[in-house]
Amino acid sequence: MKILTLLYIALLSILLGACVEDFEYSSDPSLQLEFSCDTVSFDTLFSEVMSPTAKFLVHNRSSKSLRINSVRLYGGDTSPFSVLVDGQYGALMHNLEIRAKDSLYVLASVTVDRHGDDIPLMVKDSLIFTLESGVEQSVLLLAYGRDVTFMRGENIVADTMLPAGHYVIYDSLTVSQEATMSLLPGTTLYFHDKAFMRVNGTLKAEGTATAPVVFRGDRTDRMFSYLPYDRIPGQWEGLVFSPTSNGNRLLHCDIHSANYGIKVEQGDTALQRITIESSKVQNFHGNALELVMARATALNSLFANAQGNCVKVVGGNVDFVHCTIANFYVWRKRDVALALHNSIDGAPAPLHNASFANCVIVGSKEDELMGYLSNLGDTVPNAVNYYFENSLINTIDTADSCFVDITYDSIDVSPFGKEHFRLIDHDVFDYDFRLTAESKARGIASGDYLESLSVDIDGTPRTADAVDAGCFQYVEEETESGNVRAEK
Repeated sequence: MKILTLLYIALLSILLGACVEDFEYSSDPSLQLEFSCDTVSFDTLFSEVMSPTAKFLVHNRSSKSLRINSVRLYGGDTSPFSVLVDGQYGALMHNLEIRAKDSLYVLASVTVDRHGDDIPLMVKDSLIFTLESGVEQSVLLLAYGRDVTFMRGENIVADTMLPAGHYVIYDSLTVSQEATMSLLPGTTLYFHDKAFMRVNGTLKAEGTATAPVVFRGDRTDRMFSYLPYDRIPGQWEGLVFSPTSNGNRLLHCDIHSANYGIKVEQGDTALQRITIESSKVQNFHGNALELVMARATALNSLFANAQGNCVKVVGGNVDFVHCTIANFYVWRKRDVALALHNSIDGAPAPLHNASFANCVIVGSKEDELMGYLSNLGDTVPNAVNYYFENSLINTIDTADSCFVDITYDSIDVSPFGKEHFRLIDHDVFDYDFRLTAESKARGIASGDYLESLSVDIDGTPRTADAVDAGCFQYVEEETESGNVRAEK
């Protein structure tokens, strides 16, 4: 019994000694804090809107507890940043402690004031930690703010040219039947969750190769460090052209990451409903481009990565020239790159014309071209008309006379179709559909369209002796050292 008592006293002494050691605060200047990051950086924010909250950890790696006399924002009360440190909030906080081998959280946010310029404004500050030893350490806080105009349920009722700039759309943006809305180069429309644009009149969105008109979601932050929300489909609803909408033109537009891309609803097939040129439409839960009984033209454009179809044509009269239609969507089970239909819920929707010239139609499936077509019982004239020429297509080789000078692709020859493009990275959902040196799309296109489409979507000239299929003309890729990568 005496031995047990002595053991108990000895153990208790050890434990008490450990506790005393744990609460012994050191003022040794060699003992310093360690931060999980040296800079807290916010992606480009909208002025006057508080940012999402960022967080980082402050570690005490030593075996001694440390006392922090103060934590302060260098900018003081005028700083655009706000911080919460271990439960304390403000521009100046006192008497914080970190025990040995422990850490504490810091939460930071920022609100950037309007600055009256289209160029993003950089704001920065430092969060300064002063230890009891007198040692000062700091973390840089950095953000960019962009001035935007907010629009909620806006209805354009007269001809309107929207000044070039940045707009955040809540609920919806509607163009009335009698109105034409024009968007200038460099204009960006940021759509909030579930917001959409409906055009009952006419939309003229005309950008340039260096200053496109952009339609995207309003999340500028990241889901993970490697994954911006802007790469995730479903950030907003999409763009709809109603049956009364005609004469629409999308030139150098970038439409991405919505539930659907462009829907052209059934209207008058005698009228040109929409012309899409040198535009990128990609990354959707539904269809990237859906044309229902429409007269439409797509030139020099990219339609990519859709859970539905990259292009769905239901009847009508459509022409595609120098387009890349590529489906590598991986978020869920998907449909094919291109689908042709000539009925709507059993009702006839005659496909008067669907022509594809100098196009690339590929993806990771075994067959990326599907036709849901019938002669409609011979009761509807001109019901099945399609034509493909001088194109690269991932489909089954056919003797159909409507396929002329086709280069056929297959997953047996080209596994997953990746070798045609510079980057297909499913890990970080990053895609670059410019052609590689190995792509079979090179040099197979006809020169018949050179006069009207002499340059590709990026402005690269097409040469008569080597015209590539798709919206991109091959250019030699530079390596990180600046050297040109040799062709294989």
